[in-house]
Amino acid sequence: MGWFRSNRLNLAVCAALVLPTTSHAEVGQTPLIGGLFNSSEVLKNQIADSLSYSTRFARDMTLFTVGGLTLEAYLLTLPLDAKTKAKVMAQLANPNYAIPLGYFLYQFYDRYTGIGNEDTFKQYLKTVYDDEVLTGFEHSLFTLSEQSAQPEKEHHKDQAHREGLKVDRHFMASMVTVYDALVQVGEWQDLDRLPDTYTYLSNRSEDLALVAKIQPIVVGILNQVGQGMDEGDMKNAILAIAQDGLPQYVDKTNNKAQAITISLIDFVRLNVLKAYRQFVFQDERQHKLNDWLQTNFDDNPESVIAFLESQQNRRFAVQITVDGLQQGLMEGLVDPEKPFIKHAYQQHLTLTAEQPAFAQATPDHVQSVRFLEILSEQTYKDPHYLPFFKRLYRDHSDSIAQVGISSTPTISVRNLPIIKTGAKVSGKEGTGIPNFHFVDREQDRAYYFFGNDALQLDRLMQVNKVQTMFDRLVHLKTLNCNAQYDWNAHTSYDGLVNLGAGEALRDFGEKRCLRELDERSVVEVELTKKRQSLIDNIRGYQDIPVWDFYTRLTRKWKIEQDLESYTKLDAKGMPDFTLIYNPWPDHFAHFVGPFSDEIIMPSGELNRLDYWITSVEQAYKRAGVYQNTLFGMAGDHGLAPVYHALNPEKAIFPPLEKQLGYPLIIRKISSDEGEGPKITNALSYPSNKNIDVVVASTAGGNFMMDMFNSQQGWHVQPVYHELTQWAPVNAPQGETVDIIQRSLDYLGASLDYLVVRESQCSEQSCHIRLVSTREGQRVDEEIIRKGDRFFYRGLNDKPRLLQTQILNPYLPAPTDAALSRFGQLVDKCLYQAEVNNPNSWCNAEEWKSLTRFTPRPDSVVELAQLYAEDRAGTINLFPAEGVGYNTKVPGRHAGESYLEKDAFIGFWGEPIGKNVTPLESEANGSLAPTLYQYLTGEEVVVNENGWGYPSLLNKLDIQ
Repeated sequence: MGWFRSNRLNLAVCAALVLPTTSHAEVGQTPLIGGLFNSSEVLKNQIADSLSYSTRFARDMTLFTVGGLTLEAYLLTLPLDAKTKAKVMAQLANPNYAIPLGYFLYQFYDRYTGIGNEDTFKQYLKTVYDDEVLTGFEHSLFTLSEQSAQPEKEHHKDQAHREGLKVDRHFMASMVTVYDALVQVGEWQDLDRLPDTYTYLSNRSEDLALVAKIQPIVVGILNQVGQGMDEGDMKNAILAIAQDGLPQYVDKTNNKAQAITISLIDFVRLNVLKAYRQFVFQDERQHKLNDWLQTNFDDNPESVIAFLESQQNRRFAVQITVDGLQQGLMEGLVDPEKPFIKHAYQQHLTLTAEQPAFAQATPDHVQSVRFLEILSEQTYKDPHYLPFFKRLYRDHSDSIAQVGISSTPTISVRNLPIIKTGAKVSGKEGTGIPNFHFVDREQDRAYYFFGNDALQLDRLMQVNKVQTMFDRLVHLKTLNCNAQYDWNAHTSYDGLVNLGAGEALRDFGEKRCLRELDERSVVEVELTKKRQSLIDNIRGYQDIPVWDFYTRLTRKWKIEQDLESYTKLDAKGMPDFTLIYNPWPDHFAHFVGPFSDEIIMPSGELNRLDYWITSVEQAYKRAGVYQNTLFGMAGDHGLAPVYHALNPEKAIFPPLEKQLGYPLIIRKISSDEGEGPKITNALSYPSNKNIDVVVASTAGGNFMMDMFNSQQGWHVQPVYHELTQWAPVNAPQGETVDIIQRSLDYLGASLDYLVVRESQCSEQSCHIRLVSTREGQRVDEEIIRKGDRFFYRGLNDKPRLLQTQILNPYLPAPTDAALSRFGQLVDKCLYQAEVNNPNSWCNAEEWKSLTRFTPRPDSVVELAQLYAEDRAGTINLFPAEGVGYNTKVPGRHAGESYLEKDAFIGFWGEPIGKNVTPLESEANGSLAPTLYQYLTGEEVVVNENGWGYPSLLNKLDIQ
């Protein structure tokens, strides 16, 4: 039936597109089209397609308010220096200066201020628990004392975020100062049409002159900010960057003041242009929509009725992305019958007791798992603990993947764009972002995205022409709450601002997103009434006899006025598509552990998430559109606890240098997990040539080494046999090193396995080698990919590194039927497959079905795709369970354990029917295509139109 429904829908939509104008009444009376997609087609093909993003529309500056004040009055309230204030005020009469400034300030001021700094979730808890109970729920992120405004100071936190960003008068004054200095914000000021993309700074002489002009202003701002901070690492870091801007340091290599200046210029100019585009879009869309409705009311009133009825019944989608949300953990917390919690606590006891010889350190923070212990011993019954998730698993267990799949390595920068866009990493319209760090050998540029390189992520996606949901749904009303990749969103709350402010000001982004939805829900109720009134009045108008000229004329005038009033209000109604990003379960779990009280207690991050999702649902219910809303949520990865830490860079290279008798040239491009960010000069980054190895680590669970000894040249990734003959720069002529074997020797039991290319890889073919030790013996295995078929075997014994024949102890025992299917797949994929006969190999779907029972979901396929993007590191090291590579904190991801791979993906809402095909094992990348297909009715085809993952809509029995 799913196939029939989908194709019938496609045929109907196609038919609607070719029907003449006079057939609109018939289209509008067809429920499948008129009730769902008629208005969407009009908006897409007759409104949005005709928008010019013109800068020449007549616009009334008196309409602009910031903080309830006119632009002029608001600017007078800011602590600007006298010279800058006078200069700014003198230019407000120029609309090319004032309009972009006004909307830019509105974007930051009106959207980020006007809400108190209280902890909303804490206030909620006080209404459902008494103080005695809440005292028992205290931990390092939650105390009853109001003096806990910065709870992160009570434990070892990332020093980069301790003070938090403050969007206050001084922040806004800084933005105005920089804006004024950048008044020529781009060549688009002199154009009739705004550009489709932002042009980043380059090494052009005019850009370098601009940087030199702005840098003293930035240094002044940094000094002002730094001097106002409490003593600490953050203050010292800010003042050190400012010092780089002093005249005697301006020519310093990797000048951090210049690097920050470049990033700030791009940030401000990009946001000015993005905000201005949003304003122009809304303004022009309102005019075009009004013109269309007025014209069609004159020519064919039935087409207007069809449009309005379609809008009354249109679909809505909410896409929630939660950093670090793991399905097995959530299911275990709401269902005590599942083995997850008991096994997690037993593993905690086992790994805590171990004292491995390889460990160099243990995380500073001691994990508090009192609540995990309680849950492992008794059933916890509390109606205020995870009420949303309990309802979700009760009512929609079939539409939640039993096992989620996070793309390898399980790291945010790789997986977040996958979730948000549905694009894969490699190939045409792929993200091109294989890890939190990589070396671009063509550009000779190393990227590390914790720091100002984070601003390069949008640029990389732009270069690869990745289509976001906002790009695809530009004809609809869209809202972005705290996510990146939002160039074409119509309303945006910036993800970087939320990250900067949200740790110290708890619920910062959540409160602002909910306020937006609450305000829109009130408008949507009014719009619903207006649309129905217009439908009734137009029908009444059509029934007025032609000879009753005066009545028809006055009714017509009233309808025309109401249509214009409706179009002015329309953009303020509920968004057709909302993207919500919540980073906190991951952000805090790194520093306290994923099963700690801070995460899983009733006062923890997961119950906080539960509260905010419930609040978002309530907004859609108040708007009266909940029945047409499909909600989807995915995590980018899970997390695993860390008990012992090791730094591969220190474990491998110092003893190797001592043994070789000469120094190695090593460049580290990352911070260790728990340290602060890196600052990179986007126009003057260091070369990676004449270096032996570039190393980087991510999230404690992945360590990358980039080598440069390929026989095909520096730009080509070396393969396994070349790595066994590695020749460092300082090596005597003819001497080589087997870096694979040396890495194994020095890492020992801390290594889960390392992965290298056996030969060069592409999207369709790849041959990789997995290497590790077990019980002191070396183990080599291989995976070969050809098209959609995959071969996995051990080279010196039966394959065991990926645990493909072991059942996952975190999951319930399979049924007899499932166990039989598992056995059949093991036999087919591992024992019947012949290396020289690809037709005998299992395909991706069969491997996914097999590995969902194991501790490593989709391991074979994901590892075979690790090197489809050439920029993935030469050697990828994954630590063993309980071990963190290059970390100071007790929570890790980016590794290959079940806890990290099992990313939540699930759907809920009234549109889901009763005959859902249970989701067994699905990739988190299917979130976006499923919601897109629901909203548009367009079938998603993998590897077409930029889609890298399949839609799951046909499994949801949509009503």
